[in-house]
Amino acid sequence: MPASLEPIPRYWLYGEPPAVPELRFVHVETIPERMRLHNWEVQPHRHDGLSHSLLVTRGGGRLTVDAEEWRFRAPALIAVPAQVVHGFRFDPDTDGSVLTMSEGFLASVLAAVHDAELRAALALPFAHDLAADAPETADLAAAFAAITAEFRAHHVGRASAIAAQVTLTLVTTARLFAAQGRGEQGQSPDIRLLARLRHLIDERFRAHWPVDRYAAALGVTTGRLNAACRRVTGRSTLQLIHARLMLEAQRSLIYTGHGMAEIGYALGFEDPAYFSRFFTQRGGQSPQAFRRAHWEDRRHASTGGDPDRIELDPDGASLPN
Repeated sequence: MPASLEPIPRYWLYGEPPAVPELRFVHVETIPERMRLHNWEVQPHRHDGLSHSLLVTRGGGRLTVDAEEWRFRAPALIAVPAQVVHGFRFDPDTDGSVLTMSEGFLASVLAAVHDAELRAALALPFAHDLAADAPETADLAAAFAAITAEFRAHHVGRASAIAAQVTLTLVTTARLFAAQGRGEQGQSPDIRLLARLRHLIDERFRAHWPVDRYAAALGVTTGRLNAACRRVTGRSTLQLIHARLMLEAQRSLIYTGHGMAEIGYALGFEDPAYFSRFFTQRGGQSPQAFRRAHWEDRRHASTGGDPDRIELDPDGASLPN
């Protein structure tokens, strides 16, 4: 296959094989921890269901998103939403923190704030050099330090503390994004169109709109919409719509006791068998098997499993740590 047709790599964390993201997954590490293993370079790739926030405290580098390349110098704040194709080239000895969050975790955090402008800003990639003496720089440094400390300490109330600090970083990100203005980094036509599409999908995914209806609502052709989606995320418009349906189905299976037919109907599937086929084809297991596997994992975690799994319920309240 010609190099230009090679599929865009998908990773869990960079360099690790693809996996189904935990709905409440949060991970924190320093930039050198992973980048020293990869000669300070990250080839273009995407994460299904995982978003990044980076606070660069020393050094700098280049971020590639879509067909654009953005230069950043410390101190700098970078945000990369889920499914956006991106790559990094860090200067040697760059330092800072990388916060990785699942879409489920972000949805839980955002559910508590009900802020449409905040949601819209976080749908776009972003890179912003900070002033060393600016108040927001100190605020971000304190928030990232608190998240890292809570992540490593495993204290009571850990999930709630991390969610609170994450909310502060998201608000600061949205404010910096707004201050950056249109025409700056992260404002390519494809990226702006994708942000509008994601907002519309969030409103209409239960109605099972066809792609041409989304395109008409956005004032573009289906070809233009699909091309933008593929350039930015490596996925088609239909795949993004289906991914949103899958996320909501997974959350319903985990956080509610509703039956399969009831969950499917709430998501716009009138035929329970069709909902089951849809879920199985895209998730690799039936809805019932997914729910059983989740609760088996929960029992394992409560008896000595992974200590770095952060859990929130769908309304943003912490579950027992």
